[in-house]
Amino acid sequence: MKAAWLVICLIALVGPAKAQDRAAAGDFTKSPTEHIINQLYQPIVVRSMQGVVSRKEGYREPLPNVLFEIQGPSTGKKIRHATTDEHGRFKIGHVPAGTYKFKATLNGFQSVLGTITISKEAKTENEIRLELQVGA
Repeated sequence: MKAAWLVICLIALVGPAKAQDRAAAGDFTKSPTEHIINQLYQPIVVRSMQGVVSRKEGYREPLPNVLFEIQGPSTGKKIRHATTDEHGRFKIGHVPAGTYKFKATLNGFQSVLGTITISKEAKTENEIRLELQVGA
């Protein structure tokens, strides 16, 4: 439970993207309604590329149809993606250990951009937990 709390605390450390952060979004998909990209400044460390995306405000319900993309490892240019199911869950299988950029995008919501490190040293109960704010 401590690991899940840590991930939630890390996600609270976001802020609106600046011009250089928009450039950091690089080749990731841009939502037609995307005006704000929130940058996570603390990397997320997990054992596998799976998790859940929910709404930040209100009832914090899971968000279906969120496009979750990763690029890497490290400076690799290949982008892989998954879309969240009706429970807000996503999974990208067979992702080797390393550090990846990620972006979560959904029309009408602010996007989230950051880094994820896949490591066998991560706690097994860790999973990626993201919250998206309604767009502005």
